[in-house]
Amino acid sequence: MKKLLAFEDSFFLEWRLRVYGAGVFAAYAFAVLLSWSLHHNYWVVDANGHLSDIDFCWIWVSGKFAVSDAPILIYDHAVFAAAQDNFFPPGECLFLHQYVYPPTFLFFTFPLGLLPYLPAFAGWVVVTLIVYLTAVYTIIPGPTAVIAALTSAAALKNFQLGHTGFFIAALFGLSLVFMERRPWVSGVFLGLLICKPQYGVLFPVALLGSRNWRVVGSASVTAIVLGVVAVFAFGLQGWPSFIGSLLDRNAGLSPDGQVELSIQSVYGLLHWAGASVRMSWTAHLIVAVIVALTVWRIWVAPIPFSLKAAVLCIGSIMFTPYVLAYDLCVLTVAVAFLIRDGLSRGFLPGERIVMLLCWAGLFWPATPLAPIICATLLSLVIRRLVASCRFERAQTLHEQFSELS
Repeated sequence: MKKLLAFEDSFFLEWRLRVYGAGVFAAYAFAVLLSWSLHHNYWVVDANGHLSDIDFCWIWVSGKFAVSDAPILIYDHAVFAAAQDNFFPPGECLFLHQYVYPPTFLFFTFPLGLLPYLPAFAGWVVVTLIVYLTAVYTIIPGPTAVIAALTSAAALKNFQLGHTGFFIAALFGLSLVFMERRPWVSGVFLGLLICKPQYGVLFPVALLGSRNWRVVGSASVTAIVLGVVAVFAFGLQGWPSFIGSLLDRNAGLSPDGQVELSIQSVYGLLHWAGASVRMSWTAHLIVAVIVALTVWRIWVAPIPFSLKAAVLCIGSIMFTPYVLAYDLCVLTVAVAFLIRDGLSRGFLPGERIVMLLCWAGLFWPATPLAPIICATLLSLVIRRLVASCRFERAQTLHEQFSELS
């Protein structure tokens, strides 16, 4: 074990992580985005200069509805589908036939409705990327962590599709990093998660367990105010329509019968493997309960906050049945907290190699490996907790023995 730890110490050097990370990011920029993605019509434009059918299409259209005189019509499936044909050339960028996000999401896409499509795509990716990298930097200050955060497969997905993964991960990171020293600010970032509420479900479990009432109060006020203002800004029917869209899904949890999604959850993994809907839901619910109890137990205990934050990030991804590849930027935040704890208290043998393997495993998004990777990362946290308890127990016994001597 000492040899393994020595090997990791010699391999995972800061300069090496910077060089390798920059190389991976350069490969994304030139080999994947500018070559492969353009050729396969999997980026914002294809090789012929036509718009590609990516997720940002409907995000931009939602901005158009947000700035319109009748934003509530976005929940009319026929109107929403017709709007995509109206704003884009025929046959381009018809991705979803219905809008399935809460009305609060329109606050964030509102500025996009004031811009042409390509500037909106560039602005959305750049701004959400900046807040994502800012969150990572606040956890581990320094360029190495920022470069490493750019290399994840989830980051590549957000560069390709212009989706919300950077933004959601930033809310996780900023909320957690401010939780101890500025709880009211932390609560504001947490309250903004109402734009994708399925990822905030475990936060109340953690906050109630740790009795962090100031974050609870700030987050509640932020979410309620944002939700009420959305009613006045975008119409009363928005929330019932959003709740209804949660139930209007096929067996693969896709809101559009013509679109097959690769769901990165326990449910998605079992569905992909051919299990029945009942078996998939049962297994997912069992895992969700175990994860929720684990989060509660860890947040109640007096353990380092970095490990609590890592568990909450990992658990939030495992808890929801609806998680896609671009949402896994949250795992980068989890790993950042895990590494921060390692930098402060020392790494255990094999930890960094396992993290590297998890990083590599996410490059197969067609196979829903995220539940396995999440379970692996969670086991690393639990291993650190067990090792810490053993060390403290041994230290206590040593002190007692010294006093007797």
